[in-house]
Amino acid sequence: MISLSHLLLIGLGGGLGSILRVLVAEITPVGKLPWGTMAANVAGSLVIGIVLAKLGAPGRESSHWQAFLALGFCGGFTTFSSFSWQTLEQIRQGQLGAALIHVAVSVAICLAATWLGWRLGRV
Repeated sequence: MISLSHLLLIGLGGGLGSILRVLVAEITPVGKLPWGTMAANVAGSLVIGIVLAKLGAPGRESSHWQAFLALGFCGGFTTFSSFSWQTLEQIRQGQLGAALIHVAVSVAICLAATWLGWRLGRV
């Protein structure tokens, strides 16, 4: 079971990551593409890769830094970083087919769920 100290660190990191994501979106020029979101996704994916390469993948014995940086900060800054890490882990374990299915199904289902939520929200 995850400790209270880890939960608090995840919450603190997530809050800071969320604030930074909003600031990145505010300072990023608006165009045809959501550049702020893309910048956050790329930066968060880069940071989670560095953090987990240095500290190891989060697990039952995650360090305080893993909890704060990988699960909290990167999770709050962009959940895409967690998705990217999990997909990379599948590829590293030789599960290329599963990784490709993971990407395709996640994108398709999340787009469909977002559309459904949007439709339900307009009722």
